[in-house]
Amino acid sequence: MASDWYSFRGFDPEMIRDARAWYAQFLPSAGRILDVGCGRGEFLDVAAAAGMDTNGVDLDAAMLAHAAAHRVIEAEVLDYLQSTPETFDVVSALHVIEHFPVDEGAALVRLGGSRLVPGGSLIVATPNPGSLPTIAHEFWKDPTHVRPYDVELLEFLCRDAGLEVQASGVNPTSARGLPVTLDDLDITGESSPERKAQPDEDRVTRWVGGRVARTRYAADLETALHAVSAELRHTRDELSKVSAILRRALEVAYEPSEIYVVARRSEE
Repeated sequence: MASDWYSFRGFDPEMIRDARAWYAQFLPSAGRILDVGCGRGEFLDVAAAAGMDTNGVDLDAAMLAHAAAHRVIEAEVLDYLQSTPETFDVVSALHVIEHFPVDEGAALVRLGGSRLVPGGSLIVATPNPGSLPTIAHEFWKDPTHVRPYDVELLEFLCRDAGLEVQASGVNPTSARGLPVTLDDLDITGESSPERKAQPDEDRVTRWVGGRVARTRYAADLETALHAVSAELRHTRDELSKVSAILRRALEVAYEPSEIYVVARRSEE
């Protein structure tokens, strides 16, 4: 079903490859990687570019047909992890764990960790349930998704499997799905520059100003302008507070759409 879903949604391999590229920072410059649920091999392409020996496993033959540049095996990932005698410097599972209930998700982490060489790393990434558009509709569009996992649960599963968490959080390069641009909420920018008066205008202004300044009208006008100016400053201050609250609310509700954990196997 995965290949049919990818085709239906029109997922571009280059777009997915770019999204996965952020995790290249957690890859060693050499060594072997096993990407479980590798799909079309986008992350394997990233790993190959980093200099790694690439291996993948996936249950969907149609997806694997696009990953022929790598050593890939058609198999159910938990069965493969349990049966293979091979070990790897990195085991990655990007957008895989959400396809399992929690018992099998825990098995994925435990078995993935067991296939690491001493000092090797497990990389797990999944949709972010703290992102409003992700948890409200994007996550549930995929018919193969079972349940969301948050960072704290992923960290717990890694530690429960005897792994040491090295890094975790949100992938800052993943989409937010914001309804507005946050910079549009900034009302503290500089005002438009005032137009400079021409020399003739200056002379006229000084003459008119001198005549008007001595009248009661000028005094009343000055008082009114001061009052309006104070009200405008107060309004601007209040709008700045509202803008800051709205910006923070959007930052919390529209977090980046992907979370991750990188955990390391002890060298002992």
